[in-house]
Amino acid sequence: MRTILAFAVVAAAFAPAASAQDKAKEEIDAKLKNLRITLDFKDAPIDSVIDYIREISGLNIFLDSKVREKNLTISLKVSDITLGSVTTLMLSPHGCGTLYREGVLMIMDKADILDKTIRSQIYDCRDILHPIQDFPGVDLQIAADGPGVLVQEGGAMERGEVPIEELVKTHTGGKSWDENQKCVCSLQNGLLIVKNTPEVHKQVVRLLNLLRRNK
Repeated sequence: MRTILAFAVVAAAFAPAASAQDKAKEEIDAKLKNLRITLDFKDAPIDSVIDYIREISGLNIFLDSKVREKNLTISLKVSDITLGSVTTLMLSPHGCGTLYREGVLMIMDKADILDKTIRSQIYDCRDILHPIQDFPGVDLQIAADGPGVLVQEGGAMERGEVPIEELVKTHTGGKSWDENQKCVCSLQNGLLIVKNTPEVHKQVVRLLNLLRRNK
C-alpha cells in the first residue's frame, strides 16, 4: 500500500511539469506553423538573423556552439511566409535544423539532432510476413465416359514471404538508413527492429498498418 501511495505522489508531482512542457511545445509549434514573417538579409551573420527572429516571434532560441563555429552568413529574401519555412530555408543548406528542448528552440547540426532524437522500437510483423494462402475452390467437371462428375481440388497458390525490411527502407526514412550508421532496420524472426527518429517511426507504423490491411 505504501509503495502504491509513493508512486501516486511521484506521479502527481511530475504531472504539472509535464503539462507545462507540453503547453510550451505546442506554443512553439503553433508559431512555427502560423506566424508569417518577411525577411531581407544579404550575407548577414546568423546571430543577427536569429536576434531578429527572437524579437519578432518572442521565442527562446538557442544557437548551438557547433553551429556558431561554422560562422554562417545568411542571404534570404522572403515575404509573408511561415516562421517554420523560414528556418528550413535558412538552415537546411548548411546542414542544420531545429530541435525543441524544455521551452527552447535549439538550432543544431542535423547529425546532432538525429543523435538526440533517435529511439528504438520492435514491431511484431509475424502476421504480415506470411500472408494467408489462397486456396481455390473445387473444380467440378462432367465425366466424359459416363454419368457423374470429376472432382479436382486446386492446390494452394504460393505467396512468397513479404519483404518487410526492404519495403520499410524503401518507403520510410528517406536516406537516413544509408547515411547514418545509428539508424537501423533489421528483421529477425518476424520482429522488425527499428532505430530512427519519432517521425520515421510514425512512417513505419503507417506502412505496417497498410500492409496488414492489404495482406
